Amino acid sequence: MAISHNPVFNQSLRTGLQSASMDQAQVDSEFSKLTSAPMTMEGTASKVIFMFVGVLAGAGATWFFDLVSLAFPAMFVGLGLGLWATFSKRVRPGVMMAYALVQGVFIGGISMIFEALYPGIAQTAVIGTLATAGAMFAAYRFGWVKVDARFTRIMMFSILGYGAFALVNLGFAMFAGISVYSTSFGWLIAAFGVGLAAFTLNLDFEAISQGVAQRWPQEMEWRAAFGLTASLIWLYVEILRLLAIFNRD
Repeated sequence: MAISHNPVFNQSLRTGLQSASMDQAQVDSEFSKLTSAPMTMEGTASKVIFMFVGVLAGAGATWFFDLVSLAFPAMFVGLGLGLWATFSKRVRPGVMMAYALVQGVFIGGISMIFEALYPGIAQTAVIGTLATAGAMFAAYRFGWVKVDARFTRIMMFSILGYGAFALVNLGFAMFAGISVYSTSFGWLIAAFGVGLAAFTLNLDFEAISQGVAQRWPQEMEWRAAFGLTASLIWLYVEILRLLAIFNRD
């Protein structure tokens, strides 16, 4: 039975509790140990801040030491670390912090590239990201966006589809020099990416809210912080791309 609208959280809560050799008493005992220190809003917020310090450290080092050449290697390393953190049966704070640092290098590098082409674009993208995240939080807080099973199902299929498209487009861009974003309707796809990343934040807000209300294990604070950080990084990249298309045109 699903506990959350976020499938990552569902899998994580089952970790350590499912075993063919365990009877119900053992499961109850293990669950009791896990829930002895519950997830809190304050604990989650502190870990979100901690991860953002990691992102800023990576981006700042890239910017000040001119490490732009590391941007694309960092993108692939960050993808690997993100998949590891997401699908690992254990909560791995070290991997999540490494992800934050590496992604900081990535966004710092691409920000430098676009800033050289379109001065001021990075600052605009940061402001746009913060404003969009704030708007999404308000929409969630006041119930304007209902995170129910239908919403979650639509979002998950959309994210998977967009992810597959992004990988194919990246392959064409790297090996054939062709990108859909360079076409006349590229801005429409970029705008869709911004919207998808923005609404994904509602899944993160719901997961955090449910985790605190249902007293999930304290280690789930890291899962929540990781999910929210990943969504915000994705949102920033999509906004940066959309702004670049508008500046180019």
